[in-house]
Amino acid sequence: MRNRYEKILKQDSDLWAIISDSNQQNTFDEIAWNVISPVIILYTLWIVTEAEKYGLKRLYFFARDGYLMQKIAEVLCRTRKNGIICSYFFCSRYALRMASYHFFDETAYERLFLHAYQLTACSMLKRAGFDVNERKRVYADISFQFEQEQKTMGRAEFDSFCTKIRNSAVFREILLYKSESAYSDMIAYIRQEEMQKYDTIGIVDLGWTGSLQATLRRLLDSDHICTKVIGFYMGMLDRPPKHDSSVYYTWLFDENELYVKAWFSHNLMECICSAPHGMTMGYQNCQGKMIPIFAERENQPELSEKIQHIIFQFMGFFHGNTAYQKHHKKIALHLLKKLMLSPTAQEAESLSRYSFCDDVGEQYHRSIVQSGKPKDFRRELLFCKLFYRDSTDGFYWYYGSVAVSRLSIKIFYRYGYLLTRYIIMKLKRR
Repeated sequence: MRNRYEKILKQDSDLWAIISDSNQQNTFDEIAWNVISPVIILYTLWIVTEAEKYGLKRLYFFARDGYLMQKIAEVLCRTRKNGIICSYFFCSRYALRMASYHFFDETAYERLFLHAYQLTACSMLKRAGFDVNERKRVYADISFQFEQEQKTMGRAEFDSFCTKIRNSAVFREILLYKSESAYSDMIAYIRQEEMQKYDTIGIVDLGWTGSLQATLRRLLDSDHICTKVIGFYMGMLDRPPKHDSSVYYTWLFDENELYVKAWFSHNLMECICSAPHGMTMGYQNCQGKMIPIFAERENQPELSEKIQHIIFQFMGFFHGNTAYQKHHKKIALHLLKKLMLSPTAQEAESLSRYSFCDDVGEQYHRSIVQSGKPKDFRRELLFCKLFYRDSTDGFYWYYGSVAVSRLSIKIFYRYGYLLTRYIIMKLKRR
């Protein structure tokens, strides 16, 4: 059977020579071999090439999205003998923000109140690590019934609830105490990882807003660590925060490339690159060493390990001293577009084993792919989005969900959603 990515991959004879020798046994393995391996390896090759160009001696790959890239970068740097140390930095949006809330920095603070797929009083307060007794104290302060904390809210109702939380003295008191404790542990871990020893360091993540880098910068400044931070990202959905000693570089797209953003599934990419360990919730001192505390849940560790195995099979044929070339980015974009925008039903079904959560506290998970009825998909199209603004997004990967659903004209939903995303992003830029 012909490889549906063949035309794209043949744009690079070395890549095609590796790909064409495939003996993968199922659809998931074929995706890992034909798309994920070349894209992640080329992304990491770009990172290492840029790090060499800027004379960096240390790269920090942020957990959990940087897991695969760190493994690949170690091999590349060893082969190229460039002396770059590739470290895996245990962190998360949750851990970094918990350490910074006591600054009452508006950017970090505002992210507590972001919309998500499931909007409840409980999920909002758990973003800041509030246990049941702490939540009850806050509810009493704002006259909210504890029995209602699991009730799903619409966006307007959620915004009203958040306004009350902002004005709660009890909420701020608890948050301040928890954040100051988290801050001490975070700074100890940062110093243990020797960020203060370098004039400039590189950090690596997938993207998508630069908020982790901005929060890290705020923490470094608070401890008088003047190290310059250069961030390397697959892409940016929004404009990253500006700071004199922070620089952001993107590989595939930046916040201005609306068409790519319209088809690109950052949710799916996060699932694919996720590490086999749980989210970092904080740190603890164990015999003089700061070690991460993980959330209990892991995101399909068997899939992460499977992809890692296939990538290292691929790396066995890939020459570590290969020079990064401009057409590598074009190949990666075309491969991802074919998979993300128009997957086959078999491809989408094989990726449905991934579950995802769009909330910083990861309190709930659903499959990245959900079958639905025509009315479910129509809710995501332009007319409904413009006139029913209280609705929440129903699918983590819309195009994959279209592929597995029984719809009469799938191309209508696929390109209708693509147009919807593009127009809405265009309108927001005005």
